[in-house]
Amino acid sequence: DNFFFIGLPYITIVLFFGGIIYRGFSGLMSEHRGKWDWTVRGDYLWTTRSTGFFGRASIGPASLCLHWGIIILFFSHLIGFIGGAYNLASWVDLFRWAGLGAGILFLYGIVWALVRRIIIPQVKAMSTPDDYIVLLFLIIIGGFGLYQSAVELVFGISYSAGPWISSICKLQPDASIMVGAPLINKLHVIFALLFFAYLPFTKLVHVFSYPFGYITRPFISMRRYVALKK
Repeated sequence: DNFFFIGLPYITIVLFFGGIIYRGFSGLMSEHRGKWDWTVRGDYLWTTRSTGFFGRASIGPASLCLHWGIIILFFSHLIGFIGGAYNLASWVDLFRWAGLGAGILFLYGIVWALVRRIIIPQVKAMSTPDDYIVLLFLIIIGGFGLYQSAVELVFGISYSAGPWISSICKLQPDASIMVGAPLINKLHVIFALLFFAYLPFTKLVHVFSYPFGYITRPFISMRRYVALKK
């Protein structure tokens, strides 16, 4: 417990922020970027590969569920942690129900994203091992979180996680707070920490871009290609 709930959080913090800073400013040293562009930072592999051309009809709903699920989960977790740290029952209840709904959306979207990379040949050809690792990480994290709330019906874990996160932020870590947490919840937290430590070295860093330059960029013309039959 001391390693996972004291050592690992600080390792994650160092790798997360250090990795993002390194990736963000490595574009200055890259031969692929001729000048500094403050709106889209990083090296040549900062952005994701565009796979929206393939199976667009199938990825549309799943992509919306995935991205909105992530956004709602982020804010609901934040509300839950604050509510748990300050014993705000209404905040914890909001986290419980918002997180449950968003977790279902997120898990549907992320599972379909993985299936799509496997069954659509064009997307599979463009995929890298990193893509599969990220998706598996997210499926495991989302699966553990949804299992404990939808199957095990474990609620109120914020009252343990909130004070524990507060102790980490105050540089007074206390692993004993998480001793009584269910195993599923511990695994959920551990895999989340491992994922955030790994995130700066993936293409997910594109979430930290500031796409203001796209406002004035000319439109890209796209035309459907129809093969001519003889």
